[in-house]
Amino acid sequence: MLKPTSFLILSVFVLLSFSCKNDTQNSEKIESETVAVDTASELPKNRAAKKDLTPQDIAVIKSVMARVMNDGYLKRFASYLVTAELTDLLSSQDGPFTVFGPTDTAIESLADEKRKFYSNPENKAKLVEMLKSHIVEGNFDKTTLMQTIAKSGNAKLKTLAGITLTITKSGEDLIVTDGKGVKAEVIKGSVEGSNGSVYVVDALLNAN
Repeated sequence: MLKPTSFLILSVFVLLSFSCKNDTQNSEKIESETVAVDTASELPKNRAAKKDLTPQDIAVIKSVMARVMNDGYLKRFASYLVTAELTDLLSSQDGPFTVFGPTDTAIESLADEKRKFYSNPENKAKLVEMLKSHIVEGNFDKTTLMQTIAKSGNAKLKTLAGITLTITKSGEDLIVTDGKGVKAEVIKGSVEGSNGSVYVVDALLNAN
């Protein structure tokens, strides 16, 4: 399970990221805040000193888990990772890891019965297996995959669940095929993290 400190760091990182996106739409608010800063000398000066981030903290906020949490396409996937207690793996472990995260739309396209299945604590092992089918040990960024495909026609990557993903090229697009023949197109990535890379794909892989 994600350690409290790591979860706090990740949560603050995500909140700050979304806050930054809204700053350009609030110029008037920024001006008023500037005035407030000018009066800062009048405030009590007994605040605790700001804690400097350690190299480990910085690695966590730049980890592949942080990249997943901060991606607007992957909110449900991130939620599943929390439920399955896989967040510490992707935030604190060195890896490296390559994550093929399915979009919210891909997860929502599952039948209600299947979503309820994965939400049931009794089926946690199956949820973990499905999620690990989207995680590969090793850092395979887009340049590496393209080079491998150019040489061999495809790239075969073994996931933490033990299945093999086959990566091929269709025009300029990358296609990921799981062991059951399900094909997913890469719609975003690779996004680099401190311990690997993240891709966004448009289908759920190895769904039970």
